[in-house]
Amino acid sequence: MNKLRTLLAGLAIAGTAVVAVPTAAQADGGCGYTNFCAYSDDYNYLYQNAGNSNDWPYQVKNKVDWVRNSGSAGGRDHVNIYYNENNTGAYACIGYGTEWNLRNNANTFNWTRNGDASGQGRAVHDNAASHRWVYGCGNGTW
Repeated sequence: MNKLRTLLAGLAIAGTAVVAVPTAAQADGGCGYTNFCAYSDDYNYLYQNAGNSNDWPYQVKNKVDWVRNSGSAGGRDHVNIYYNENNTGAYACIGYGTEWNLRNNANTFNWTRNGDASGQGRAVHDNAASHRWVYGCGNGTW
C-alpha cells in the first residue's frame, strides 16, 4: 500500500510540474497592443512587429512556438504567416485578438496565393519565416 501511495504522490507531483511550466505568453512578458508577435522557446525570444516582415529574425524564423495578433478590428487586422521568406509559399492566417500555441502542431499552412503552394499542409510550428497584415483570411489575400 505504501508503494502505491508513493507512486501516486510521485505522479501527482510530476503532473503538477508539467502544468506549472509557463506558457509562452507568460514567459515572453506580453505582446504589445497592435503588434504581431512570435515567440521561440529555443531562444526564449519574443519578436514584435506592428508592420510587415519579409524575413523574421533568426531567433524565431523556423523556430516559432507561439504567435499572437494583438491588432484591433478594422482595416488590415488579420496576419498571414508565411512558410517562406518574402511573404511567399503557403500561409496560415490569424485573426485579431487571437493567439496560437503552435506546439501541438494543430495550425497548418492552408492557403495559397498565385499558385505558390510550397509548405501547404505543413504545421506552422517551427516552419514560419515571414508575415504580412491583410484585410481577411482566405486564398489569395494580400
